[in-house]
Amino acid sequence: MGMIRARHIPALVLLLCLAVMQVACTGYTIRPPESVADPVGIYIVDYGDTSRLWLPEDQGGYTEWGYGDWRWYANDKTNLLYGVVVLTWPTSATLGRHERDTGPWGADGVLLADLAGYAQLVHEIDVERPKMEALRTELNERYESQRSTEIFNERRQMSFVKDDSSYWMGHQSTTVMADWTRKLGCKASGYSLRSNYRLKPPGRTIKLDTHLAID
Repeated sequence: MGMIRARHIPALVLLLCLAVMQVACTGYTIRPPESVADPVGIYIVDYGDTSRLWLPEDQGGYTEWGYGDWRWYANDKTNLLYGVVVLTWPTSATLGRHERDTGPWGADGVLLADLAGYAQLVHEIDVERPKMEALRTELNERYESQRSTEIFNERRQMSFVKDDSSYWMGHQSTTVMADWTRKLGCKASGYSLRSNYRLKPPGRTIKLDTHLAID
């Protein structure tokens, strides 16, 4: 009986992967607030395999925030089997941040060098400043509370700490990003396992290989 189950494991893994891929293609629709009294610009940068939220700092510059699985995202310990497990069984999560001197485009108006050839889309959204400040404070407090676990990932150029939350299919990078946009006053609907967002007006999406806005 055990041998039969063992022979069927690869097929079951394949079927689960196919089901996951089908779900992953749905995507999120994000609707920014239409009227903003005290606007401040934020960015969601789509890297294809993941996305990160860029929030401005009062002293200038931005902090780039990301969320993922501690082993996969922060430590780069990846394999297909673990990729299936991580979506179906709660694992340790991580919160990452990267302090930036500017937004995705430098002071000279040129896309930052480490984004060129890696980032695919930049979503620009104006939100209420108090909502942005509240989310920024929340993320900083979460990060600082786990500072003792901090590591630096050279490949991703981000610092990571363990997060108190669990990572799984119902609470992974895109669902967390959708929750962050809701806290910023946006409406987010849909679902995706990969960074797949359709931004509605008055938001603006720029495709980086053409530098053209996408309606």
